[in-house]
Amino acid sequence: MGKTRIGVLVGIIVFTAAISGCSQEGTLVVKNEGASEFKGTVENTQVTIDPGMSYSTSIYIGKTLAIVGPTELKVTIEGSAETKRLFSDVIQIKSDETTLYPLKDDVGACNFTNTYSLQINELSIKRCDDTTFGPNLIEKNHTIGPGTTRALQFDPGCWDILVNYGREGLLDTVEAVPITVGTIIHITWVPGYEYQLDGRVRALSGH
Repeated sequence: MGKTRIGVLVGIIVFTAAISGCSQEGTLVVKNEGASEFKGTVENTQVTIDPGMSYSTSIYIGKTLAIVGPTELKVTIEGSAETKRLFSDVIQIKSDETTLYPLKDDVGACNFTNTYSLQINELSIKRCDDTTFGPNLIEKNHTIGPGTTRALQFDPGCWDILVNYGREGLLDTVEAVPITVGTIIHITWVPGYEYQLDGRVRALSGH
Protein backbone atom coordinates (compact mmCIF):
# COMPACT_ATOMS: atom_id res chain seq x y z
CA MET A 1 0.00 0.00 0.00
CA GLY A 2 1.46 3.32 -1.03
CA LYS A 3 2.24 6.15 1.31
CA THR A 4 -0.42 8.28 -0.35
CA ARG A 5 -3.15 5.72 0.33
CA ILE A 6 -1.99 5.26 3.91
CA GLY A 7 -2.06 9.01 4.41
CA VAL A 8 -5.57 9.19 2.98
CA LEU A 9 -6.77 6.39 5.30
CA VAL A 10 -5.26 8.07 8.34
CA GLY A 11 -6.87 11.31 7.33
CA ILE A 12 -10.24 9.59 6.95
CA ILE A 13 -9.91 7.97 10.40
CA VAL A 14 -8.97 11.24 12.04
CA PHE A 15 -11.78 13.06 10.27
CA THR A 16 -14.30 10.37 11.25
CA ALA A 17 -13.19 10.55 14.88
CA ALA A 18 -13.54 14.30 14.84
CA ILE A 19 -17.03 14.09 13.35
CA SER A 20 -18.22 11.39 15.76
CA GLY A 21 -16.82 13.38 18.66
CA CYS A 22 -16.22 12.49 22.29
CA SER A 23 -18.99 12.37 24.87
CA GLN A 24 -18.71 14.96 27.59
CA GLU A 25 -20.10 14.07 31.02
CA GLY A 26 -20.01 15.46 34.52
CA THR A 27 -21.07 13.98 37.84
CA LEU A 28 -23.65 15.51 40.15
CA VAL A 29 -23.88 14.48 43.79
CA VAL A 30 -26.85 15.78 45.79
CA LYS A 31 -26.29 15.25 49.52
CA ASN A 32 -29.04 15.64 52.08
CA GLU A 33 -27.40 17.39 55.03
CA GLY A 34 -30.78 18.18 56.58
CA ALA A 35 -32.84 16.53 59.29
CA SER A 36 -35.73 15.28 57.15
CA GLU A 37 -36.39 13.29 53.98
CA PHE A 38 -36.04 15.25 50.74
CA LYS A 39 -38.42 14.64 47.86
CA GLY A 40 -38.05 16.34 44.52
CA THR A 41 -36.52 16.15 41.06
CA VAL A 42 -32.98 16.27 39.75
CA GLU A 43 -32.97 17.11 36.04
CA ASN A 44 -36.57 15.79 35.74
CA THR A 45 -35.80 12.55 37.60
CA GLN A 46 -37.87 11.91 40.72
CA VAL A 47 -35.66 11.33 43.77
CA THR A 48 -36.07 10.70 47.48
CA ILE A 49 -33.01 11.26 49.67
CA ASP A 50 -32.93 10.32 53.35
CA PRO A 51 -31.03 12.49 55.86
CA GLY A 52 -27.28 11.90 55.59
CA MET A 53 -27.60 10.11 52.25
CA SER A 54 -26.62 11.17 48.72
CA TYR A 55 -27.94 10.83 45.18
CA SER A 56 -25.29 10.60 42.45
CA THR A 57 -25.85 10.75 38.70
CA SER A 58 -23.86 11.23 35.51
CA ILE A 59 -24.96 14.24 33.47
CA TYR A 60 -24.53 14.02 29.70
CA ILE A 61 -23.31 17.40 28.48
CA GLY A 62 -22.78 16.74 24.78
CA LYS A 63 -20.11 15.81 22.26
CA THR A 64 -17.01 17.67 21.21
CA LEU A 65 -16.14 17.85 17.52
CA ALA A 66 -12.35 17.90 17.44
CA ILE A 67 -11.71 20.49 20.16
CA VAL A 68 -15.02 22.34 19.78
CA GLY A 69 -18.06 21.46 21.86
CA PRO A 70 -19.98 22.01 25.11
CA THR A 71 -18.07 21.69 28.38
CA GLU A 72 -20.85 22.52 30.84
CA LEU A 73 -24.61 22.23 31.24
CA LYS A 74 -27.26 23.82 33.44
CA VAL A 75 -29.21 21.38 35.61
CA THR A 76 -32.36 22.07 37.65
CA ILE A 77 -32.87 20.74 41.18
CA GLU A 78 -36.18 21.30 42.94
CA GLY A 79 -38.20 19.90 45.79
CA SER A 80 -38.75 20.21 49.53
CA ALA A 81 -38.51 18.49 52.91
CA GLU A 82 -40.21 18.97 56.26
CA THR A 83 -37.33 21.21 57.31
CA LYS A 84 -36.65 22.79 53.91
CA ARG A 85 -39.03 25.00 52.01
CA LEU A 86 -40.02 24.22 48.44
CA PHE A 87 -37.28 25.52 46.14
CA SER A 88 -35.98 25.41 42.58
CA ASP A 89 -32.32 25.97 41.78
CA VAL A 90 -30.21 25.87 38.62
CA ILE A 91 -26.54 24.84 38.81
CA GLN A 92 -23.71 24.36 36.32
CA ILE A 93 -22.30 20.88 35.72
CA LYS A 94 -18.84 20.87 34.13
CA SER A 95 -17.33 18.13 32.01
CA ASP A 96 -15.07 15.65 33.83
CA GLU A 97 -15.83 17.26 37.19
CA THR A 98 -17.90 16.24 40.21
CA THR A 99 -20.30 18.87 41.48
CA LEU A 100 -21.56 18.53 45.06
CA TYR A 101 -24.93 20.11 45.85
CA PRO A 102 -25.73 20.10 49.60
CA LEU A 103 -29.33 20.21 50.79
CA LYS A 104 -29.49 22.25 54.00
CA ASP A 105 -32.37 22.94 56.39
CA ASP A 106 -33.81 26.45 56.30
CA VAL A 107 -36.91 26.12 58.53
CA GLY A 108 -38.26 24.25 61.51
CA ALA A 109 -41.33 22.03 61.39
CA CYS A 110 -44.30 21.08 63.53
CA ASN A 111 -46.47 17.99 63.15
CA PHE A 112 -49.78 19.24 64.54
CA THR A 113 -52.12 16.36 65.44
CA ASN A 114 -55.76 16.89 66.37
CA THR A 115 -56.44 14.44 69.21
CA TYR A 116 -59.73 16.09 70.17
CA SER A 117 -63.23 14.94 69.16
CA LEU A 118 -64.01 18.01 67.03
CA GLN A 119 -62.49 19.12 63.74
CA ILE A 120 -60.05 22.03 63.46
CA ASN A 121 -61.33 24.65 61.05
CA GLU A 122 -58.41 27.07 61.02
CA LEU A 123 -54.84 27.43 62.26
CA SER A 124 -53.19 30.84 62.50
CA ILE A 125 -49.80 31.80 63.89
CA LYS A 126 -47.98 34.85 65.21
CA ARG A 127 -44.66 35.51 66.83
CA CYS A 128 -44.88 35.52 70.62
CA ASP A 129 -44.21 39.25 70.89
CA ASP A 130 -46.75 40.20 68.20
CA THR A 131 -50.38 41.07 68.96
CA THR A 132 -52.14 39.95 65.77
CA PHE A 133 -52.42 36.48 64.27
CA GLY A 134 -51.77 35.96 60.58
CA PRO A 135 -54.05 34.36 57.97
CA ASN A 136 -55.42 30.84 58.15
CA LEU A 137 -52.78 28.22 57.26
CA ILE A 138 -55.28 25.52 56.32
CA GLU A 139 -56.39 25.30 52.71
CA LYS A 140 -60.05 26.11 52.10
CA ASN A 141 -62.33 23.12 52.79
CA HIS A 142 -59.38 21.10 54.20
CA THR A 143 -60.17 20.88 57.91
CA ILE A 144 -58.09 18.78 60.33
CA GLY A 145 -60.31 15.98 61.54
CA PRO A 146 -59.90 14.05 64.80
CA GLY A 147 -56.79 11.86 64.65
CA THR A 148 -55.40 13.75 61.65
CA THR A 149 -51.95 15.37 61.49
CA ARG A 150 -50.97 18.48 59.53
CA ALA A 151 -47.33 19.38 58.85
CA LEU A 152 -46.45 23.05 59.33
CA GLN A 153 -43.24 24.95 58.58
CA PHE A 154 -41.94 27.85 60.67
CA ASP A 155 -39.10 30.29 60.60
CA PRO A 156 -37.00 30.08 63.77
CA GLY A 157 -38.31 31.84 66.86
CA CYS A 158 -41.10 31.74 69.42
CA TRP A 159 -44.61 31.21 68.03
CA ASP A 160 -48.21 31.18 69.24
CA ILE A 161 -50.75 29.01 67.39
CA LEU A 162 -54.45 29.97 67.32
CA VAL A 163 -56.81 27.03 66.85
CA ASN A 164 -60.36 27.53 65.56
CA TYR A 165 -62.34 24.33 66.09
CA GLY A 166 -65.85 22.89 66.13
CA ARG A 167 -68.99 24.08 64.39
CA GLU A 168 -69.25 27.05 66.75
CA GLY A 169 -65.75 28.24 65.87
CA LEU A 170 -64.35 27.90 69.39
CA LEU A 171 -60.87 29.31 69.93
CA ASP A 172 -57.83 27.95 71.74
CA THR A 173 -54.22 29.14 71.74
CA VAL A 174 -51.06 27.07 72.05
CA GLU A 175 -48.54 29.55 73.38
CA ALA A 176 -44.77 29.91 73.28
CA VAL A 177 -43.83 27.15 70.84
CA PRO A 178 -40.05 27.34 70.25
CA ILE A 179 -38.89 26.64 66.71
CA THR A 180 -35.32 26.13 65.54
CA VAL A 181 -34.06 25.40 62.03
CA GLY A 182 -33.79 21.68 61.36
CA THR A 183 -35.98 20.65 64.31
CA ILE A 184 -39.31 18.81 64.03
CA ILE A 185 -41.63 19.11 67.02
CA HIS A 186 -44.86 17.25 67.68
CA ILE A 187 -48.04 18.74 69.12
CA THR A 188 -50.92 16.42 70.06
CA TRP A 189 -53.56 19.07 70.49
CA VAL A 190 -56.63 19.18 72.71
CA PRO A 191 -58.20 22.38 74.06
CA GLY A 192 -55.95 23.79 76.77
CA TYR A 193 -52.82 22.08 75.45
CA GLU A 194 -49.58 23.57 76.77
CA TYR A 195 -46.33 22.96 74.93
CA GLN A 196 -43.11 22.09 76.72
CA LEU A 197 -39.80 20.99 75.25
CA ASP A 198 -40.61 17.33 75.94
CA GLY A 199 -44.00 17.83 74.27
CA ARG A 200 -45.84 15.90 77.02
CA VAL A 201 -47.77 18.50 79.00
CA ARG A 202 -51.49 18.78 78.22
CA ALA A 203 -54.23 20.49 80.24
CA LEU A 204 -57.90 19.96 79.43
CA SER A 205 -59.94 23.12 79.80
CA GLY A 206 -63.32 21.42 79.84
CA HIS A 207 -64.42 22.13 76.27
